Amino acid sequence: MYERGARDAEFDELDLFYYQHYYYYRQGYNQARKQSTTRDTVSPAMVVVFVVLIALSLVAGGVWWFSERSTGPSQAGVEATLIATATVVERPTNRPIPQPTAIPPAALVLEPELVLAVGRMARIVNLDGTVLRARASPGLTEVVARLPDGSEVTLVEGPVEADGYVWWRVEAAAGTGWVAQGSPEGIVFLEPLPLN
Repeated sequence: MYERGARDAEFDELDLFYYQHYYYYRQGYNQARKQSTTRDTVSPAMVVVFVVLIALSLVAGGVWWFSERSTGPSQAGVEATLIATATVVERPTNRPIPQPTAIPPAALVLEPELVLAVGRMARIVNLDGTVLRARASPGLTEVVARLPDGSEVTLVEGPVEADGYVWWRVEAAAGTGWVAQGSPEGIVFLEPLPLN
């Protein structure tokens, strides 16, 4: 029975019935397990290798950390920060899930297209607090009014192309004249407003 217990311990196959009822089986099993445990202990050479690997990992991590600090945050670092700071909102499980309600096509209200057109309103934008010069005629002609950034204008006439710009004749509280729709670089000066 002792040999059978030792063999079962060697193959890690405990027979619970024998272990509970046969003294020599239990003795052989326990003795073999004890020997295998002392045999599987870590050698001093393995400890040295393990410590060296940890030290190398710490050095590599420190080099990476300093390089990241000197070059600024990477895209992956920013994404990881965003993911780490995201808040998870859980919906209570005892409430029913709301079902979408179908809207009949007749009930749909479509927004009118936002475009610059005669008779429509626009807002002067992208001037960083300066003014948009209104001119006597389309083109780089005499300045007749200065329209402040953010003011609303009514489009009276246009569009007309002249001197590399697209011009609109506008009326505003600050005056009337021809203004450029935008710059040649693509900066927009007139932003269409929705119909009231």
